[in-house]
Amino acid sequence: MVAVPKKAATVILLRDKEPKGFEVFLLKRHEKSSFMGGNFVYPGGRVDREDGSLELCSFSKGLTFKEAQNILGRMLSPGESFAHWIAGIRELFEEAGILFAYDQRGNLFKIKDREEQEKFSNYRIQLQKGNLTLCQMIQEEKLFLALDQILYYAHWITPEARSERFDTRFFIALFPSGQEASHDQEETTVGVWLTPQKALEENLIGEVMLSPPTLKTLEDLSLFVSIEEVLKSVREKEIHPILPVLTKISSGPLIVFPWDPEYQNYQRGEIPISSDHGKPSQPGDHTTRLLMKEGYWLPYCRHQ
Repeated sequence: MVAVPKKAATVILLRDKEPKGFEVFLLKRHEKSSFMGGNFVYPGGRVDREDGSLELCSFSKGLTFKEAQNILGRMLSPGESFAHWIAGIRELFEEAGILFAYDQRGNLFKIKDREEQEKFSNYRIQLQKGNLTLCQMIQEEKLFLALDQILYYAHWITPEARSERFDTRFFIALFPSGQEASHDQEETTVGVWLTPQKALEENLIGEVMLSPPTLKTLEDLSLFVSIEEVLKSVREKEIHPILPVLTKISSGPLIVFPWDPEYQNYQRGEIPISSDHGKPSQPGDHTTRLLMKEGYWLPYCRHQ
């Protein structure tokens, strides 16, 4: 029986890099994690029931239930759609310590001093332990969640062959000044800022283990020279769900993306006799499949 994917949200956090270019914040999942253990991923997690509450909506700015549904599509209810933005902001704070919120004057939230840093670090711990809700925290601090600061970027669904699956909406955001990103020391063990090109190169040499969606989105981001270009493309792109096929061939586990010329064959369970995986991809290529070797997903371009 095919496992039903759980709703999830993740946020790709970008910051400028001097003298040019930009970096992405990645977290290394704990080696003992049941899903993607040891992989470098973006901050994110499951969409909780309370993420779509009317109470949280009243303490949010920049998006309504209806607008959220129009963006994500009619397959979700307005409340379910809205919950993905809340989940993305909540998970970003819990896993990376970054809070997208507005103060009473409409300014983006910033950490003012060490005392406030310690207070919000404690909030983060209490949220992770379930002793506090996001709604309670923003009410206490008289803040409003800044939903318009994260933009819908991509939609990935875990392959059907996996026993644990997620239906994940990816968002993208510009790193807010006056805050500092860090791993949570629980679910994640390392937090790093890398350019998309560097992350892809590190994966190729076995230094940074990238999950398939992370690898492919980093490859797409590596084509841009600035954050401005990225954000412009996001506002113009049409987003469709991506459901890769996971199978096993003689060389090892293989993931085939929908744009691979043999995707439909693999989807039908027809494994080609040829072991030709295509040309090994480099940063900037358009990878169509990934082959696992020694625990790392290595990218290939398969041409018609």
